[in-house]
Amino acid sequence: MNKNNLMTEDEAMEYIEQAEELLKKHTTIPAVEFHLTENEPDIFTSKIGGTPYLAKDMEIPVDTNGRQMKLLAQVDCELLSELPDYPHQGILQFWLSTEYPWEESMVIYHQNIDKSVAESEVLLKIQSFVDDETYDFPVIDGGYGIKTNLIHEAISTSDERCGKLICKYLYDLTDGKIYEEYENYIDDLESGELGSGHKFGGYHYDPQSWSSYEYDPEFKSDIGTDNEMLLLFQLEYEHNLGKDWREGAKIVMGDCGVMHFFIRRKDLKSLNFDNVMYDWSCS
Repeated sequence: MNKNNLMTEDEAMEYIEQAEELLKKHTTIPAVEFHLTENEPDIFTSKIGGTPYLAKDMEIPVDTNGRQMKLLAQVDCELLSELPDYPHQGILQFWLSTEYPWEESMVIYHQNIDKSVAESEVLLKIQSFVDDETYDFPVIDGGYGIKTNLIHEAISTSDERCGKLICKYLYDLTDGKIYEEYENYIDDLESGELGSGHKFGGYHYDPQSWSSYEYDPEFKSDIGTDNEMLLLFQLEYEHNLGKDWREGAKIVMGDCGVMHFFIRRKDLKSLNFDNVMYDWSCS
């Protein structure tokens, strides 16, 4: 700081840049992003929607009303091999109830895959859905394959921990001067990333949730702990806004929706998918 012990705007911005670098350093983790391909692959391959893999002795899962659920997505867990604590073998599936607004979900993990299962066997287990259920389901017109890419990303601005972390860094770097004397310098702070896109792992994006930048002396980060709530899977809308949203659309959830599946690290490490938290929202 300068000789009058008053912080200039340039000095404040330097501290903000340092805090943002600390945020990236301490929160960057790997994620597997993906985009959709045109053709649905076989039942043993990663896909969005379409016909699922099911062991010979398994039935289609049902919701609390006894109606069959539909496959939202499945992933060959070998694609998650760069994500610590995630399963690296088998198939992980995400199921949804068919009636809008899709209030029920289920996550099923197949650790061992029976390659003798035929798609025709699975199709015999699937009941016919009424037209409005098929029309309302987020995945449009059957199923799609996926093409994945490993990325690394810092915490997103949708994560409530983002603002608290950067406030803590700023407070520590300036001995409390930012948040006591210079709080106005954080009004237009842009830290973290949006977190948008289809992906497994990483940090979530929520069009209705943004981190607030207020210093909390009681805040303790849970990042890296067994109790941390991790993003298991995120799926976003994929369509063109306009009069005919469904024309050429692949994923429709409200107007510009996004779905999340979250799991505590301790449950993920033990392959316990009974307590997965699911939500979705749109702008």
